[in-house]
Amino acid sequence: MERREGLTLREKALEALETSTKMLQVALDLFTQGNQVEATRVRDEARKQRTISTLLMAEANSLEMNPNRGRSQPKHNINHGTNRTTGRLSHQY
Repeated sequence: MERREGLTLREKALEALETSTKMLQVALDLFTQGNQVEATRVRDEARKQRTISTLLMAEANSLEMNPNRGRSQPKHNINHGTNRTTGRLSHQY
C-alpha cells in the first residue's frame, strides 16, 4: 500500500515539476516580450509548483524510508523521557 502511495506521490511530484518548467518557459517568453508584470506573476506560480513538487517527493521518500508509517500516523514521534516508575513514555507527539 505504501509503495503504491509513494508512486502516486512521485507521479504528482513529476507533474508539478513539468508544469513548473513549462510555466518558467512562458515567464521567460513574456519577459522577452517586455511584459514584466505578467512574467513575474507566472514565475511566482512556477515557483509554487516547484515547491509542491519538492514537498510531494519528500513525502514519497519518507514513505519509502519508513514503510511502517501510514498516512494516519503522526510524522513525528518525539520521546521526551520515560516515567521512572513505570518505564512508559511520559510524552509522545
